[in-house]
Amino acid sequence: MNALARIDAEAATPSEICAVVETTTRKRKAKADAKPIFLSPSSSHTDDGHPSGVTHQTPAVVGSPYPGTNPAHHETIDAIVEVYRLRQDMIRARTKLILQAQASLRRVFAGDKDMAAKTYAEASKDPGHEYRGQIQPYLASLDILDDQQSAYEKELVRDVKRLPIYAWAKAIKGFGDLSLACIIGEASGYRNDTGEFYSVGDFKSVSALWKRMGLAVLNGHRQGNPGKGASADDWIAEGYSKTKRSVMWNIGNSLILSMGKFRPVFGEDVDANADYTELQRVFANRARYEAERLPHKCGSAVKQSATGKDSYTLHAANRAKRYTEKRLLRMLYAEWRRVMA
Repeated sequence: MNALARIDAEAATPSEICAVVETTTRKRKAKADAKPIFLSPSSSHTDDGHPSGVTHQTPAVVGSPYPGTNPAHHETIDAIVEVYRLRQDMIRARTKLILQAQASLRRVFAGDKDMAAKTYAEASKDPGHEYRGQIQPYLASLDILDDQQSAYEKELVRDVKRLPIYAWAKAIKGFGDLSLACIIGEASGYRNDTGEFYSVGDFKSVSALWKRMGLAVLNGHRQGNPGKGASADDWIAEGYSKTKRSVMWNIGNSLILSMGKFRPVFGEDVDANADYTELQRVFANRARYEAERLPHKCGSAVKQSATGKDSYTLHAANRAKRYTEKRLLRMLYAEWRRVMA
């Protein structure tokens, strides 16, 4: 029986559950070799970028193949993966409860989904609302889930701070502790066939990591959009996960919105402004490039806003945001291989 299943659901506190998770993940450490593994240049890889297990052990020398994530960090990464999955369980349960509450309101409004959603939003904020009593059981359950999710997130932050990569991540404006933990949670695990451990820096290339997180370009199209008439095999080849893509979408929002919905001054030389961060420059330059390809209806690529800033079409801004997300992963991949090996 799984250790988590043995916990008394009524007696266990969030901290007790997290403690059990941390203890049980130590058992998984036995899957990792006691000595560092060095990937052979001729090693094959799976399509999603995981090492195939064809390895050899060699001394770490300049110019040698990447040795893989240091086994000393496996236990901490294991803990992050387990707690991250528990956090995701809370998010999924929360979504289902909200939909159930809205479904109960649809009966009142003859199946009108928009009215049910609007009433739910109003009643959840107003204790005196006439329909508050109808959704109160759902709101009470949501409070419990929110508390548990918060406990898991505190545990994730505590664990991610133990990793050497954290020092680099905390210096990236808009890239929080939890964002790093989410990427590690989605890009780490053990191969089903060999039991071999892998994490962020263990993919064969940054392109493989992009594919893992739903950001690849496949045969000229955006991953997750194989086109009309795509077969089941086409979708399998995409290797697309909405959950992983949403993680990067939210991180991208954090990167851009933390910049104050960043837009440079209209016409300024972005690269010459020392006050901008690297990712601010990446976003601004890419947005201008995309705007040339996707201009406003009036024909202008970049217009001047009322505040004197650049103004792009939403399509151009979203493409620039995606490009910035990929740049962040490229930076993370390179730094991981530098400090986590």
